Amino acid sequence: MVKIVFFRHGRAEAKTSRVSDSERRLTERGKREVLGSAAALSCFKPARILSSPYRRAVETSEILSSRLGIAFEIVRWLAPGDEPGLEELFEKDIHEGTVLVGHNPWLEIVVTELAGGRIKLKPGGFAVLSVEAPQPGGGVLLALWTPDFAECC
Repeated sequence: MVKIVFFRHGRAEAKTSRVSDSERRLTERGKREVLGSAAALSCFKPARILSSPYRRAVETSEILSSRLGIAFEIVRWLAPGDEPGLEELFEKDIHEGTVLVGHNPWLEIVVTELAGGRIKLKPGGFAVLSVEAPQPGGGVLLALWTPDFAECC
């Protein structure tokens, strides 16, 4: 079994015609939420971070990397529209403690497919799965974190 974290980038600027979707930045609130989520994520002992190349995901990964003291790498296949299917995902270099920083709907689709049921992954939130097989139902949801939890602690 492999423990994998599916982390949705933090809250970002609204879509406008002046800024391309790939260049949207985190808002100040988004940065604070990711910082709070990083504290919770540390409990799962992440080993490395793979990030979408979109600016909001890279900024999220920078915060996680700094807070957790682990490196991150930008991978093209986490960009919206380039994400792999379930089997292709596990042909990538995914191992214990990998954090995938990406986008919805892909993250929610993969987590739902692996663990069954339906989840809502909010900006700056994450899901931790223990994955035995790259197939529907091949994983178990261990944790689902939303930045809202940090506000009530």
